[in-house]
Amino acid sequence: MDIKSALVDGLTSEPKYIPVWFRYDKQGSLFNDKCLSDNKFYYFYQSEVNVLSCSAQEIVEQVTSPCVLVEMGSGNSEKSRTFIDTILKRQKSLTYIPVDISADFLQECSDALSKDYGDKLDVRPIAGDYSVGIKQISSIPGRKLIVWLGGGFQNQPYNVQVERIRSLSQCMSEDDRLLIALDITQDATAVENAYLDPTGVAAPLYLNAIWRLNREYGADIDTDKFRLEAKFEKSSEDDRLSLLVLKAVSKCDQQYNIGGLGINVSL
Repeated sequence: MDIKSALVDGLTSEPKYIPVWFRYDKQGSLFNDKCLSDNKFYYFYQSEVNVLSCSAQEIVEQVTSPCVLVEMGSGNSEKSRTFIDTILKRQKSLTYIPVDISADFLQECSDALSKDYGDKLDVRPIAGDYSVGIKQISSIPGRKLIVWLGGGFQNQPYNVQVERIRSLSQCMSEDDRLLIALDITQDATAVENAYLDPTGVAAPLYLNAIWRLNREYGADIDTDKFRLEAKFEKSSEDDRLSLLVLKAVSKCDQQYNIGGLGINVSL
């Protein structure tokens, strides 16, 4: 992935944007963990936890044992432990392949899993975006249970979602199984509060994209001069998803030089 080109493309377009994945360095991953634990408005996470606590056994039974567990966008792998524990009741050992874009955070979480499960769990992390993970899945031997939890899948544009599913299907065998978690809530207030909560817990996760620009590319953007806004856009069209639009709106005229990208940005 050419990170610099992706950032330049986003920051020189209209409207300007920073790719969602850029917020997830190690610090961003920690902010995300705090959102999951402290944002009481984020119903989606709790719904996932409830479903897994009730249905993990049923889900795992859909793939023949022994199997390999693959997780797209693994984060801290907390929810994966439910699958790991359930699968290890059926087989003596398990290969777990977490895919995550935050390489340092991924390695720390993988080391923690290896320490907790010992020889029963062979953790083989793949650091990279979803495209990297999908390309490597085809070379993984054995039956696979592929899980895509959290908001990672739905954070992608509709056409990208379709392409990723198509790519996954081409590298899966008839014995593999894919599980994707989706938020289908259509209550605008609930969605807006969940992803930009009134208590401000989620804000640092989104602002981390700008803070990372400052840290790594020599920008000096003052995030106090922005306000975050979230708006749910409901769609009834078959080829267009309902979505949450999150904006960092400048409170005044601003101009910044981002030396590491070789661009000036006016806001």
